[in-house]
Amino acid sequence: MAIRPQIVLQGATALTPTDRVGRYPKHTFNVEGKPFAIVPIGIAPVLPGETLNSIFMESRVVSDPIKNPLIGWKKEYFYFYIKATTVYGDAIRNMFVNLDANAPSTTPTAAANSKEYYTALGGSTYLEESLRIIIANYFRDVGEAYNVKPTIGGYWPAQIRESSWMDSLTDKDLVPDQLALDAAMDTGDLDRLFSAFEQLRSLGLANITYEEYLASFGITPESIERLDKPILLFHTNDFQYPSNTINPADGTPSSAVSWVFRQGENKKKKFFKEPGFIIGCTVTRPKVYFSGLAGNMTAHLQRAWEWLPELLIEHQSSSLKKFDLDTGPLGARLTDADAYFADMRDLFLHGDQFQNRVIFDTNMAADFSAVNGMALPDALLNWRYPTEAMVNTLFKAATGTVKEDGYFSLSIQGKQRDATPNANLLRV
Repeated sequence: MAIRPQIVLQGATALTPTDRVGRYPKHTFNVEGKPFAIVPIGIAPVLPGETLNSIFMESRVVSDPIKNPLIGWKKEYFYFYIKATTVYGDAIRNMFVNLDANAPSTTPTAAANSKEYYTALGGSTYLEESLRIIIANYFRDVGEAYNVKPTIGGYWPAQIRESSWMDSLTDKDLVPDQLALDAAMDTGDLDRLFSAFEQLRSLGLANITYEEYLASFGITPESIERLDKPILLFHTNDFQYPSNTINPADGTPSSAVSWVFRQGENKKKKFFKEPGFIIGCTVTRPKVYFSGLAGNMTAHLQRAWEWLPELLIEHQSSSLKKFDLDTGPLGARLTDADAYFADMRDLFLHGDQFQNRVIFDTNMAADFSAVNGMALPDALLNWRYPTEAMVNTLFKAATGTVKEDGYFSLSIQGKQRDATPNANLLRV
């Protein structure tokens, strides 16, 4: 049996406040992306025992010429911490503990130079893999994978908006206990409606997060933080309206959207117990309207139960409403092939859209650029995720993107000191 050499780690004792020094890395970025794409802007490593004191960022963002001169766009930035072991598990854990061998990790590496994730051939795919986990945890509904929809401009898409009365849109064939729900017309049916409701996970009505599940057992947020899940460190956003500009392609007047960010977060310090990464990413969300809606949802509050009477407040499934094929707010369209359900409660909670610019088209082929129209909900009742083709219609040219330049800087307390002589000191 081989005897492993003993390694003595100098300075492995716990840090006292006087041992800790500051480091202030600055990460610059110059990126472009399509609307609704989740675009990375940088990755920064952190060490165990370090504390993040603050994040500060500045950026200048300009869109290519857009079609609609009226409707505003929202720009968002997110910064996450993710443990290295969350991304790669034992593959990177073994690298950390085998200090005597100092062998490279067995984590996946880039097979070619990656433009989207700025990773060179042979480099570990830390950023791409980390972003996939972040997307699955923060940009997807319960049960959805990070790749639930095709990419937009090479990146995975974010949702158009966080909530709507369309949250519960569900094909009738996906609703359990169909006969009981279809036949429910009076208070005598409430018991079986409630039983069916317990199974309606497909509607998203009974979903809770894992943190909420643990919290029901008294687990504190501090304990939950120890889970293998990314942590949102900082989020900022700004909504801007288009301004007049000159199309550089032909010199004609046009419209574009621009932002200037100068934001920071210094109130929430974060102590890192494990090595990991700070990941920055950005999403551009134009305000859009859904051309797949024929009219407002309030017009279909036509039964007493749909007005949410107090007597039925504990029977949440009583607000479910079935719409037959070619009826209701989705209208008579050529692409649908089934009836659907919606929860009228979501109308009261999340609101609705209203527009009188373009009349509903049965095949959703009309020009909806006057309202930044998206041909959603589609035949599968998806309304959350646009396609790249839909996004391209927002620009004067289909190749249009949102371009930005900026940086984010970190203030971190730890034990690392600069050991590289200043270049100026080497000059004679």
